[in-house]
Amino acid sequence: MGKRNTWAAVCALFLVAVSAGAQGFRNPPEGPASISQAGAFVAQCDDASAVMHNPAGLVQVEGEQVVVGSTLLFPFTSFKSGTLDTEKKFSSGYMPYAFYSTDLGGGNARFGIGLASPFGQSTEWGKNAVRHWNYAVSDYSSMRTAEMSAVMAFRISPELSAGLGLGICRSELDIDSLRVFPPPYPPGEFREKIDVAGTAAAPVGGILYNNGRVSAGLAFRAGYDMKHSGTYSIPGIMLHEKASIEMEFPPCVSAGLAVYPEPGLKIELDAHWYGYSSLDVMKLSVRGLGSVSMARDWKDSRMFSLGMEYRKSSRIKLRAGLGYISSPVPSSTWEPSIPDADSFIVSAGGEFETGFGTLGLGMGVNILKSIERGMPYAGKYESKGYFISFGYRKKI
Repeated sequence: MGKRNTWAAVCALFLVAVSAGAQGFRNPPEGPASISQAGAFVAQCDDASAVMHNPAGLVQVEGEQVVVGSTLLFPFTSFKSGTLDTEKKFSSGYMPYAFYSTDLGGGNARFGIGLASPFGQSTEWGKNAVRHWNYAVSDYSSMRTAEMSAVMAFRISPELSAGLGLGICRSELDIDSLRVFPPPYPPGEFREKIDVAGTAAAPVGGILYNNGRVSAGLAFRAGYDMKHSGTYSIPGIMLHEKASIEMEFPPCVSAGLAVYPEPGLKIELDAHWYGYSSLDVMKLSVRGLGSVSMARDWKDSRMFSLGMEYRKSSRIKLRAGLGYISSPVPSSTWEPSIPDADSFIVSAGGEFETGFGTLGLGMGVNILKSIERGMPYAGKYESKGYFISFGYRKKI
């Protein structure tokens, strides 16, 4: 089988492999305090994880503080059609995070740095499902990201603060696809693999107003214009060439309003905008074979979060949240590698202060609307994702 004929057979299929959970390929927010309130944390952001949620909130943190932990993800998708028994996709993952904040002197300026994994998961379907979809879907794909953010926060007045910094994101894509030889070659299957990685930087920032009774926050994270470089290979014919994938990670703008109706009680409403419309085209280039662009035509996504925090005692806080997420994936480019749909979030958690630090727990479920599709992916798809976050916070 010649290189160019192989390329022609697969070039229209490669980009469907990017994996995702709900809301495109965005992961849940970092830390138990945010997760247990369904993401309603932009106007509170009162620990070192403000590096990710709203850098301006760092001025509320005293001394040196570390926040570390991990979020475990358990997404499920089921697929049913009249010609194929139920195929279930399951992939688990974890999102470690670590944040540090310190005072720069005088209490009016702070520095913060953090590591997190804001994007990616993995997708894996059985071979029978891939054959049922006429090989138009990769049976395994993985997106892994790590983002480091360094920020400065300044107190402008007793009630107003601002923060600004830089985020650096590393992304790795691993795609393993079962394909079929095109005519005039004899019937048969082969595998293609794409293994690429890239790094990009973008600014982050935010503002926060807090008078003790009401707080309001506004935060942004610019998108990453990422070029991934690596290899494209077909092991069966010893093809191994340099390759690249160009894609854009969405910018995000978040706004939150929190009220404190009585001591120890906070109620917050947040709105988040994710600029997925920047992902209109993805491009794959392979040395010696050329390049191909695939229209994605994603649309901007919105998330609304309602969260509550209640201090039950001097050592215990309880939290709960509700959320709604609109899917960025249009029906025209929807496919099973990203079985996304509008979804609802229910979450809860809390924290317990000990003599050696504060232990936090957040858990929830993201329930996607069931969807039915026509050809070429005819069938009914139902998805949900469970997540649980463990965290530890300590003043040092």
